[in-house]
Amino acid sequence: MKTVRLLSAALLTAAALIALGPAGNATTDPNVLSKANQALFAADHLASIHEPSVLVYDFEKKGSLEPGFSDTVEETITKIWPNGHKDLSFHFLTGTNHVEFQDFPDFVSNPVFMLFLERDVRELQRQTHGNALYFRTLIRQALAGSATLAPTTFDFNGAKHKGTEIRVQPYINDPSNERYPEFAKKTYIFILSDEIPGSVYKVNAITPGPTDDQPITDESVTFREIHSSSNHAESGGDASGKEN
Repeated sequence: MKTVRLLSAALLTAAALIALGPAGNATTDPNVLSKANQALFAADHLASIHEPSVLVYDFEKKGSLEPGFSDTVEETITKIWPNGHKDLSFHFLTGTNHVEFQDFPDFVSNPVFMLFLERDVRELQRQTHGNALYFRTLIRQALAGSATLAPTTFDFNGAKHKGTEIRVQPYINDPSNERYPEFAKKTYIFILSDEIPGSVYKVNAITPGPTDDQPITDESVTFREIHSSSNHAESGGDASGKEN
């Protein structure tokens, strides 16, 4: 399988980064964004990082639909500007699962969740023979309207941490979801926390199955660690990609 090239940073900014306000209009003004979009798109997720670093995330694919695998996502902060903005690059999965994204210049939010979503809608396009742009639009509309936010706690490195959980079901009220009924209840869950470097602790996409313990699909990225980019260069990075 060849490496898949998805949207460049410029196209991703136009297609996914421009969020929707409560009325459904495209906007970049944080004052009119929904609470979910404010938390995801307008927050300074990277504020606590003050030197070039590598954020490492565990990727896991499970579910009854297809064979699963475990892999790694690495986000490298290549430059920090005087105003605190960051230049970013990604190594998103490895081997035959690798997805290539171009660099993200001058960012304050953490786009790892956007890359996860972009891969997800491309997978949904493959699985349903639908259209990735259609699914992407439904996600954006749901984040602007029906997404729920709630405080949450989670365990990380043996300690309890506080965060915010954003939960959304973009396809459940789609009049056309009879074309992809098994995915109509697919749920996206984002756990954000300022107590975690990069502020994005976990992103999860779950398609429920007949029982709670038998999802059709269950994919996630979860923060593992942060280290300096110089240490990463010395170690040569992570090239694992283990099938389950």
